[in-house]
Amino acid sequence: MTITQVITALPPAPNPLTDTPAVFSEKAAAFVAAQQVMVPELNAFRTQANALETNVNAKEAASDAAKTAAETARDNALEYKNNAYTAADASENYKNQSRDYSIAAAGSAATASTAVAFIDSNSIAKGSIDASKQVRFECDALIPTGTVIPLTVPAAGGTLALLSDLQELTRAMTFYDNGTSTAVAYANGGTQRVAPASGAKTMSFTGWPASGKQAVQFLELVNVGLGSNPAWPAGARFIRYDGVIQTTAAAANITWQTGGTDYVMVSTRDGGTTLIVSVLRG
Repeated sequence: MTITQVITALPPAPNPLTDTPAVFSEKAAAFVAAQQVMVPELNAFRTQANALETNVNAKEAASDAAKTAAETARDNALEYKNNAYTAADASENYKNQSRDYSIAAAGSAATASTAVAFIDSNSIAKGSIDASKQVRFECDALIPTGTVIPLTVPAAGGTLALLSDLQELTRAMTFYDNGTSTAVAYANGGTQRVAPASGAKTMSFTGWPASGKQAVQFLELVNVGLGSNPAWPAGARFIRYDGVIQTTAAAANITWQTGGTDYVMVSTRDGGTTLIVSVLRG
């Protein structure tokens, strides 16, 4: 924006010292007339000057804002550049660490294949669905000091059997002689010999598996009827020759031998509450 208003110059001012009265009057009239013309010109000039000042101030403010924005952009660009340098340094560090880890892993793998042994308190496998399910080897409990136990993996898949799984098979194959005692402990063996002294005698059983598991005890009762017939637990039931279950041996027509061996099978599936007794006779 520019100022376009033109101000007309004033004519020479009258001089009472040098001008004659006629000339002075003429000059004074012209000077006054020129001043009257100059007033609106000055007002217009002032209006344009004020507008120019406003425009200049606005442009100065815009210039200051642009300068501030440019300085902010410059500072942001500098910060971005510094961040980029930092990220580049971090990336280089990560690359170096990855390389170091790779080298260490390769070394560990090579060592593990020949010499590394994992401490038995660490898990060696965990569940793929539930990571809280883990497996570890226990070495301290049973292995003698200085002993290395090789475990050969069979060429077949399946579930590992534990000693507890084989307990019943081992028990069933074990013979135990109770001597004169009529107290039969299930854990002593699948076949047990009982040769009580003559007179009153009571058969008793302990250690049956929990209810819901079928358990069988084979007995060799030597001269068990000598002196008196044996008394059986309250839950004993006897199989008669025709397969009918009876509550007493007498009701099942069982006569205990006084000079020989009765071969007896005792079974239960309710933890010993009910005993099914079968005498094997030819």
